[in-house]
Amino acid sequence: MPSKPAISAHRRDEAGLTGLREAAESGAEYVEIDIRRTGDGRLVVHHDPQVGGLRLNRLPYARVQDLAPRPVPLVSEAMEIIAGRAMGHLDLKERGCEHETVALAVEAFGRDGFVVTTREVSSLFEIKKSFPGVRTALSVGRNLWERGVAHDFAPLRLVHRAGADMVALNHRLARVGVLRQCGRAGIPAMIWTVNAEPIMRRFLGDPRVAVLITDHPGTALKLRDQR
Repeated sequence: MPSKPAISAHRRDEAGLTGLREAAESGAEYVEIDIRRTGDGRLVVHHDPQVGGLRLNRLPYARVQDLAPRPVPLVSEAMEIIAGRAMGHLDLKERGCEHETVALAVEAFGRDGFVVTTREVSSLFEIKKSFPGVRTALSVGRNLWERGVAHDFAPLRLVHRAGADMVALNHRLARVGVLRQCGRAGIPAMIWTVNAEPIMRRFLGDPRVAVLITDHPGTALKLRDQR
């Protein structure tokens, strides 16, 4: 019988440190953190490129903390919270974070204790070159108005070019044939971000899905255990 998908607990910025701790204690196999770099070079957990209407990558960390409604954790702090409770799911939101993030993750989780996801093919290529054996996934699912969106409907060439171990698919793309393509090619899929119970049930029962990413890990775990 095929193994059940792992659950990755995702928390957006508004959940703050409390949400991160809750995710780490939820029982999910992974906890996802979104990673960016501040203007003074600090790696932080933050989903959006802006904070308080200003570009995060142009602000010193102290100013980011002043502008944010809740504390913005450093990536090293977040890894300390997650380590020992779950594996790391490290979503790189921009280039230039690859080497430092993976080095921190190897120290916090061990080489087999995390996965790196990003939409940047060059970032995954760099990681595989510098850290052989580290698991990676190419994120696929741009908005319709973004450049390169056409590639998302046939991503296999980019997945292979990146040397990725998996593909991280937006759940809408997964439902219009892209998951089928990846399954036929033998590429395991991570599906994001699934919050509606009927869609959770669908993907939790799909053997092509390796990881289900959700803001509601408790619900996903309950549904998975019922199967």
